[in-house]
Amino acid sequence: MMKESARQMNFTKSLDWLEEASAIIPGGCSTLAKSPDRLFPGYTAISCAEAKGSRFTDLDGHVWLDCEMAMGTVSWGHAREEVNDAIIRQLAKGTSFSTASDLELEAAKRLLKRFGGRYKSLKFAKGGADVVSAAVRAARAYNGKSKAIATAYHGWHDWSAYGYYGQNAAVLGIPFSIRGTTNWVNSGADAIMDVLASEAEDIACIVLCPNEWVKEELRKVVADCRHRKVTVIFDEVTSGIRMGKQATAGEYDIWPDILCLSKGMANGLPLAVIMGGDPWMPLLADVKFSSAHASEAIAFAALIACEQLMEQAPVWPSWRDNTGFMIKRLKELIVSLGLHDLELQGTYASFCIRQLNVPHFYQDPFREFLVKHLAADGIFSKGYFVFSDCHTKDDLDRVQMSIESALRLWSEGNVALMND
Repeated sequence: MMKESARQMNFTKSLDWLEEASAIIPGGCSTLAKSPDRLFPGYTAISCAEAKGSRFTDLDGHVWLDCEMAMGTVSWGHAREEVNDAIIRQLAKGTSFSTASDLELEAAKRLLKRFGGRYKSLKFAKGGADVVSAAVRAARAYNGKSKAIATAYHGWHDWSAYGYYGQNAAVLGIPFSIRGTTNWVNSGADAIMDVLASEAEDIACIVLCPNEWVKEELRKVVADCRHRKVTVIFDEVTSGIRMGKQATAGEYDIWPDILCLSKGMANGLPLAVIMGGDPWMPLLADVKFSSAHASEAIAFAALIACEQLMEQAPVWPSWRDNTGFMIKRLKELIVSLGLHDLELQGTYASFCIRQLNVPHFYQDPFREFLVKHLAADGIFSKGYFVFSDCHTKDDLDRVQMSIESALRLWSEGNVALMND
């Protein structure tokens, strides 16, 4: 069922690169989500040579329509001119200094302004896992309680990783005792509130990814936490920029005590932020939250350029309506084809289609089929669809047509299999 064009593409340089990289870089890449293990060497791109707008070119010269956008970090498009110009101007002035960069204050004021003054202060870091872990530390320092509730993927750090990756702490090199400091609960509002009812005296905070929740269920959990004086932390590291100008918190009008953002803030450059007010934020100095590169100026220059673009955008994200229409049509097609084992999950911020009876997304046979089918059409995805300001309606229509074609072929294959 796979198109011949995919088999005829020449990936010689890419495969040679992969063999050499895998010998000296565990996993073939320093970022797990970009690992070739999640791709299909010989069918899909595995290494990028350059990128512009909504497209990138691999080592063999193939040009791909990018539906991954660097894990959603490049919200304004690859090599966006306004961002590049700001970076180049700052490069001439220096990148990292012996004191704080003057741009740090401007970057902070612009972010606080975008969130309408709801938060009083913030601190920067370079990665999402760092700011979420800092939020947990601040919550523990504030109320003297030891436990956190983790509900999703919150980064690779010890306190939450054991739960997300199957609760086998020893395999992950995490001390077994860490399980006594974090409750892993990912089965909905009722389960969380049961834990709160029985253990609230020991629970310092809860960390929630609000974009993964139905609004009213999220509101119920947040209200219960407030009643029990449990600090509410929103991990919007992934969703924050792609859900709206004020993240999911603003879209839902449900605001946490501490808000954590990262991906997309500086259009692909490493930057993260923890935002809040009293009593939590002043404690970040006491808990020694710090990073050598947190005040690096190039990312601040990029952030300021992105904030200027954000101010000018009449609707954000700009792909919201077109992607919403795509999602509606794809859901209707899944139903009409009788593909009851498939489900489209997510929003305009990011969505995927997966088999319900396959617990691990990266082992999903439909994901493999879809990714290879898209590759045959010159479209790059790992199974999630993440767009940018540079994706045109024609780009999105092309993606939709390819997904629809894959669904029809998958349906025909299932029918043929049942008839055998």
